[in-house]
Amino acid sequence: MHRDVPAPVPPRRQPAPPRPLVRRRAVRAEVVVFGRVPEVGRVKTRLALAIGGRAAAAAYRVLLERALAEAAASGFPVTLALAEPAAGAAWAPPPGVEVEVQAAGDLGARMAAAFAARFAAGARAVVLVGSDAPRIDAATIRGAAAACGRVPVVLGPALDGGYVLVAQRSPGVAMFADVPWSSADTLAATRARLARLGVDHEELDAVRDIDTGDDLDAALADPALPGDLRRRLEAIVAAARPRR
Repeated sequence: MHRDVPAPVPPRRQPAPPRPLVRRRAVRAEVVVFGRVPEVGRVKTRLALAIGGRAAAAAYRVLLERALAEAAASGFPVTLALAEPAAGAAWAPPPGVEVEVQAAGDLGARMAAAFAARFAAGARAVVLVGSDAPRIDAATIRGAAAACGRVPVVLGPALDGGYVLVAQRSPGVAMFADVPWSSADTLAATRARLARLGVDHEELDAVRDIDTGDDLDAALADPALPGDLRRRLEAIVAAARPRR
């Protein structure tokens, strides 16, 4: 008799070894908002040429408060760095926002000092934003902080050749030296400076900051402008430019 020979059992496919987890650098970020006290004659002088000093100050106040609200919504600690002391001003920053006065010097020296202060206080990454770019929101700030886990520096370009956001993950990056400020060449010079230092960086999408009447008109024509911000700015413009 022939015994039935069991069919050979095919070898079991071994599961692929698990891929090693790629740990991203954990970042404890802080946000610094650079701004001014929104007083007539002290802010947005080029915008004032189009809509008047009082309306320009009112528009800037709306933009500043928007910037502070989005910074707070990012979930990170927020510092408002003012170009001048706020004591005695009619406007006061919202509760929960730490306030400091910017250091002396040009814009680069003031930003460098702000970064140094936050790192000295224990921050692992610092996101510094301007106060007049309405497209910089909480998600943008969180994205810049996350990018600091990949590269030492993050830039948020402005359409006018400057930038409205800069983030660093470590102190001592001397990126602000020999940069022409308030110029169409500011961003290009900063890129060149980082290249000379051998510092990698990432850039966000370019956005508009509001310095002139044309900037304000373009911002109001942007369908992505948040509705509440649009209504407040449109009301200011309507009062400043009455229909004839």
